[in-house]
Amino acid sequence: MAGESARKADQARWRREIVEHLADFPRQYAALESAMAAFGADFDLAQFKKAYETATDMEAYNRAQAVERALGRVQNFVAQLAVAGAKLANLEPAQAGDEGEARRAFATLRDAGVINGALCKRLRRAQKARAMIEHSYVEVPAGNVHRAAELIRASAREFIGPYRAWVDKYL
Repeated sequence: MAGESARKADQARWRREIVEHLADFPRQYAALESAMAAFGADFDLAQFKKAYETATDMEAYNRAQAVERALGRVQNFVAQLAVAGAKLANLEPAQAGDEGEARRAFATLRDAGVINGALCKRLRRAQKARAMIEHSYVEVPAGNVHRAAELIRASAREFIGPYRAWVDKYL
């Protein structure tokens, strides 16, 4: 019986996490888009690189750091949604190697038909990029951060609709 109540407690926690993340996702996504828009309508790489690498213009540097922070938040939300949803639905974890819980969760959602293979691949790349940016002990080049921001913006937007439609039946 203890395992059953732990399972119910876990399910309640996963539901709560999903509901909270889905409610806050639009704000986090808008923050990413706003941070990127500070570098022009097309998120100009040259402008971003100049701001990211400056040692004197702290206002510009802070705008570049806002992109880095926002891309991490959005990708973290997507990863946490994937992990909690796969657990809540009691999906059989994908055999994805030793890649971390979020990357396995994306593969699990792919295998369950929640997302397609192309999106799964982009989400897994986005997760790897976020990890490299957030956990790197050496400076990550501006171009890598720029590519990660664009990848995360596009893949998160593509993920949220099918995910929400699928997970609603478990909430």
